[in-house]
Amino acid sequence: MKIYGGGSLSDVEKLFLHKKTVDILLRILEAEDREETAYPLIISKEVGSPYSYVSKVLGELEEMAIVESKYTGRTRILKLTECGKAIAIKLRELRRELSKDLISRKKLALLRSFLKEYEKLDLKGIDTVFTYAPIKVELESMISKLEDRDTEACTLAKQLMREVEDRLRKS
Repeated sequence: MKIYGGGSLSDVEKLFLHKKTVDILLRILEAEDREETAYPLIISKEVGSPYSYVSKVLGELEEMAIVESKYTGRTRILKLTECGKAIAIKLRELRRELSKDLISRKKLALLRSFLKEYEKLDLKGIDTVFTYAPIKVELESMISKLEDRDTEACTLAKQLMREVEDRLRKS
């Protein structure tokens, strides 16, 4: 029985474009990283899905040689195959990339580009505070928004803020 139907995607693509499947794989990977045992019942609780659903997904993952399971008594123990582990690591990296605040990063790149071009202009006698002050305000807003969401982008914003403050002092 297949959980994902229709469309032109392969079974593997359909499976990995589903959030819960990724959550299940990453839970197994996290358990293995901590050198702990992964159990379907615990994973179903962690991902917030019924045990029957998680069991179906795990069955499909086993059919595709991504996950292996063995029983010790009535308890099912899960393990990623070598290929399954490689896939799970890439999914974790992709999830990390997708969790970044891409809009703020784009704004930062645009601000940096603008400042670079602005420095090239011959603006003797022109008050540059009117240019740098709004950028500083925008960066302050971005920094407060990014502190909890994207620490890497927050660091970039703080670095750009220091550059703007230096330019304001020099003007």
